Amino acid sequence: MKKIIIYSDWDVDKLKCVCLLSNPLCNKYKQCEELELVLNAYGDIEECMRQRKYKKEHGVTKQK
Repeated sequence: MKKIIIYSDWDVDKLKCVCLLSNPLCNKYKQCEELELVLNAYGDIEECMRQRKYKKEHGVTKQK
């Protein structure tokens, strides 16, 4: 898991802009909302692997 801090700018319920905290080109960060995101790239990998089915054909394992 990796924590990422971003700045986000909203227009009521529509997202207008998102920048990383370390973005040197962003000059509007003072009016943005700071959010902390948690990135878990492999969070559902076990569930995904359970759903897949494999069969052996001519000595080679193939995914259905």
